[in-house]
Amino acid sequence: MAYFSLLPNVFVGEGITDDEEFKYRLVKNLFRRCKIRDDLEKYVTMFETTTLPDGASPSDVALAVLGDQFYDWVILLVNNITDVYSQWPKIESDLQKYCNEVYDDIDGLHHYETKEITVGDTLVIKGGIEVNSTFRAALPDGTTKTEVESIYPVSNYEHESHENDKKRLIRIPTTQLANMIIDEFQDKLAYEEHSELDDSNNKKTTLSVAQRFVDTRGYISASVDRTAESSTITSYDNGPGSNTIEV
Repeated sequence: MAYFSLLPNVFVGEGITDDEEFKYRLVKNLFRRCKIRDDLEKYVTMFETTTLPDGASPSDVALAVLGDQFYDWVILLVNNITDVYSQWPKIESDLQKYCNEVYDDIDGLHHYETKEITVGDTLVIKGGIEVNSTFRAALPDGTTKTEVESIYPVSNYEHESHENDKKRLIRIPTTQLANMIIDEFQDKLAYEEHSELDDSNNKKTTLSVAQRFVDTRGYISASVDRTAESSTITSYDNGPGSNTIEV
């Protein structure tokens, strides 16, 4: 069951910006969206955690764990992913291309991170904490580590590669949870009872002729070549003999 087939329909008006008669086109309402309940986070038995191999797509995961590639939207939903281009891990070639587009030098310095420092069995400084270039590790006995002993540089590519690897760790819903989501999804997206719904539950808002004179930039257009920026009081010319109209 593909994601867009589950979205409710809405009639979108056409003919607003020209002289043709109003007409309506039936389309999917892309503004309807569901999310996983926040309290499900505590039910760890409903999820499994896995690390994605390089090149695995949402449809690959859905086919492997849910038996249907068209349930890719379930995988994205439970991981709160709304943009696969930025939130799903990139394959190595795409990561290289992305880094070359974003950075002048992918091997250039991005930031510094701490090295792990222990005294005996005691952890003094945790490794991998982002710091500035002047950071030096201070030990309990009052001595200070050198720059080389305290920090290490992270290149632009190393930073992006690490961020990309973090995206590989995703949650997989159990079969029980996946079935619950699939069963409830369409009902949750459906419109509540409303006068704008037709017999097929398609939403239709009747257009007004006034919409011909209002564009999306906040201007009101008149029958002459003159526009006035919309504000508390707006006036426009209605033609010979008309009075100024205040809005």
